[in-house]
Amino acid sequence: HFCSPMAPPPASAYVGLAADERGHCSWFLARTNKEHQATMDHPFMKSIYAKTFDSGAYVAHLCGQYFLFTELERLCALHRNSSPLSAVYDEALHRGATLASDLRFWAGDAWQSTVAAAPSKATTKYLERLQADASDPWLLLCHHFLNYNAVLSGGQFLGKMVSERAGNDQACNFYTFAAECQPVHGRVQQYIDQMDKLPISEGLRGRMLECMQAVYRVLLEMFDEVYAMAPVPGVAYGQSRSSAIGTPGSQLAPVAVSKIPPPLDAADRKIRFSDLKKHNAMDAVALGIPMLTSLLGRVYDVSAAKDLFGAGAPYEMFTGHDGTYNLAVMSLKKKTLDKFEYELDDEEKECLSDWIAYFDNRYGRPVGLLSGRSHSIALGDLPPATKIPFSGLNDEGEPVSKL
Repeated sequence: HFCSPMAPPPASAYVGLAADERGHCSWFLARTNKEHQATMDHPFMKSIYAKTFDSGAYVAHLCGQYFLFTELERLCALHRNSSPLSAVYDEALHRGATLASDLRFWAGDAWQSTVAAAPSKATTKYLERLQADASDPWLLLCHHFLNYNAVLSGGQFLGKMVSERAGNDQACNFYTFAAECQPVHGRVQQYIDQMDKLPISEGLRGRMLECMQAVYRVLLEMFDEVYAMAPVPGVAYGQSRSSAIGTPGSQLAPVAVSKIPPPLDAADRKIRFSDLKKHNAMDAVALGIPMLTSLLGRVYDVSAAKDLFGAGAPYEMFTGHDGTYNLAVMSLKKKTLDKFEYELDDEEKECLSDWIAYFDNRYGRPVGLLSGRSHSIALGDLPPATKIPFSGLNDEGEPVSKL
């Protein structure tokens, strides 16, 4: 997202590192996927997706974010010139001023002496955790990584929902980034590339993962707190997104299901790998053919989701390619597309199962099977899916909020 690419350290600095071609960020994302999904499926987030959120609860949410980001930015500034924060530090990302602007809109000019006079109980708990972690710059990086990438990745859609609810584009500066951070999905990948270059050992990576999981737990408590102020019904992210960009019966709309079904049988059609490549976003438009992508050799027509897979969209890179490995390990690195020989651990297999459930639910029966190339694992090697990402449907009990 942010700074210019950092030159890699000397080879000797990498001795004992836990690096592989998927990168550190991919490793963290795959292992915090359940926690991330729990925040997306939280009732408070669903009320934003549905544009039903209570304005008082939203102001409380903004206050919590204001205290969080202003303290995070103060602490990170102290380490801005030393590793690891120097790799990702960029004031163009800072959210403190944008949150102050939103609080003036929602709570009036006197917001600092009224709604934000002091942090709430859950926010105080987060700040105490943040301040304790700040004694170790690597743990401070965990807070930086999770919070800024969350706003960059999901903020565009949340901002749209908030501005529509308020009837004013000035209501959601928190989610708006300057031109140097555009497009935001490119900024996310830049951040990931920079963080992946850092010398993180296996032991340090384990400590950072524990920190990230703890951060998610406190963030869920912050969501619980604001939602309890005014519980209102909401909708899942996938349902809200379909309503925003599609029509209820279109191919884009996900199918309503009460439990996660097994993978759909693919259509009886063989699609050569060389032919799949012709169905990338750019060529598909020029040739008048569908945009296709492959997941474990299951070929899906994603033409209806141009906002996701079309030219210039966040996931354009997957069209015309097999994205199995990338989705399993939560990576947006182009160099690992069309990877057919690999090993996955149990968490990555579970993640892949969930993505297959998502594509089945979102795009319907695969239009065919890839021919001429085979993966090192088969569908039968995967466990049953535990959730359909972005649908709100989850067969797991943890992690969850206390609501």
